[in-house]
Amino acid sequence: MIEILHGDALEKIKLLKDKSVDCIVTSPPYWQLRDYGVAGQLGLEDSVEEYIEKLIEIFNECWRVLKETGTVFINMGDTYSNVNSKFISGSNNKNYYIDNQKAKTRRKSDIRRKSKMMIPERFAIAMIERGWILRNEIIWHKPNVVPEAVQDRFTNDFEKIYFFTKNKKYFFEKQYEPYAERTLNALKNGIIPNSHKYLEQEYMKNKPKSRMRNVKKDWLTVVSEKGRNMRTVWKIATKGIPEAHFATFPDELARRCILAGCPENGIVLDLFLGSGTTLKVAKRLNRNGIGIELNQEYIQIAKKRVGNDLFNEIQVRTDNLRRNNG
Repeated sequence: MIEILHGDALEKIKLLKDKSVDCIVTSPPYWQLRDYGVAGQLGLEDSVEEYIEKLIEIFNECWRVLKETGTVFINMGDTYSNVNSKFISGSNNKNYYIDNQKAKTRRKSDIRRKSKMMIPERFAIAMIERGWILRNEIIWHKPNVVPEAVQDRFTNDFEKIYFFTKNKKYFFEKQYEPYAERTLNALKNGIIPNSHKYLEQEYMKNKPKSRMRNVKKDWLTVVSEKGRNMRTVWKIATKGIPEAHFATFPDELARRCILAGCPENGIVLDLFLGSGTTLKVAKRLNRNGIGIELNQEYIQIAKKRVGNDLFNEIQVRTDNLRRNNG
């Protein structure tokens, strides 16, 4: 089942049943970065505090719809304090542009000009203070990041993904990545890798040599043919599509989050659907998906991407009837 709700995220999430969603994978609009030309859009608030407050209000409602074993993956980007900067106006054309007539001047902030705003960190702290459990801070490294014109700092080539849960016990499917080359070589030779020599040097100090066999045995129990437990720096290139808005969520990013945080046949929710990547990947992985999107143009893009790829009939709801929680 794939379903798209057309409207404001805070209003449309109220249509969902209590404890009905297994996993939330989403990427909220950045604060005061782009004006998509839709009334009520998130990201046009006068202050960072107001922006985060609105996000928290949405995620308070997420607490209600998320199962007790549910997981949340939130991709957030930061921005700089710059009073004189302009919003970028969104368009459904292939190229996006700065409309100088419609562009709005960024509101003044107490943070000094040119400083990073630390918006993701502020949001994460606000979530923790409201009872969410932060399990990981994942770095999404973009190897093909667009060069920046600035000359007085380094180019930013990453964004953050926060992995939250409601409870200490939750659904999580361990994900794997290849072992480091030196670890693989050590395993082939049946020896403990140099990175784990402390087992021999410390643990085996003043102990019979026969105990060394047990140490090697202990080491072999933590290795897997699948690889090692996935680390928290994900190197994933961005990949645009002709119709999509510029904040396209890579398939691989959504795939990792969904596989780790949502059981097969479970329900994945994307609060800010955009071009539909989360639903597209969810369906491919035999998960159900619900997306919320305010912009009608993006809904049409999402329908085309998900439908064309998966030959799936997508239901788009515009009603405001709250679902029966019975």
